[in-house]
Amino acid sequence: MFTLFVCSSCHGVMPDADEEAVLIAKPWFFGHGGVDMDPVTTGCTWCFWSTHSETFKITPVRYDENFDDIFSNDNTPLDFSSYINIQIESGKSPILLKNYGVNWYQTNIQVPYRNYTREEVSKYSPFDLISNREVLNDIDNAVMEKMQAHLESLSRDKEFPIKIKSVTTGAARPNKEQLDEMNKTAQAIQAKATQNRQEEMHAAREAAEYARAKADKAYQN
Repeated sequence: MFTLFVCSSCHGVMPDADEEAVLIAKPWFFGHGGVDMDPVTTGCTWCFWSTHSETFKITPVRYDENFDDIFSNDNTPLDFSSYINIQIESGKSPILLKNYGVNWYQTNIQVPYRNYTREEVSKYSPFDLISNREVLNDIDNAVMEKMQAHLESLSRDKEFPIKIKSVTTGAARPNKEQLDEMNKTAQAIQAKATQNRQEEMHAAREAAEYARAKADKAYQN
């Protein structure tokens, strides 16, 4: 009965090859609980039911952020997407959990990342944000620099064992209302260009007819 009780009171923790599992002990009767600072890396570890675990990817993970109606330097609202690649330092997932919790990204990274991206986007024109890759690279570099400074600031208080691998800002997209206006403008420009070409064709035909008539008159003379 004792063996049956022990076996039925245990469960296995089996992280994948690219993961680390962190054990959080909550003893029922005696001992002390808290975060186990030795992560589970490979294989299977058995622990009591009162102990649960959190799993962390230790390979780079991409976090996508979508922005609606972000204003450019002329207050034109634009939509675009951006993403940040983050990697947890191997062997330090327990430190991350203990210092910043399970929702470390939402609590400490997401808001400043979005704010820094907005700040940089607001410095450029809609044309550059839509089609200029060099401008987008400048935004990426500026946001990356600000995020690194943000991490250093946090780590001075409590270690934040993550690495920002890259920041990528996608090309901006006009929102529906602006896109409709751009389509109308493009149609008007196209109509004007078509009219100009027709007028040029008429003028060329008129010039050709005049030249032919002049040649006929010369022949008659």
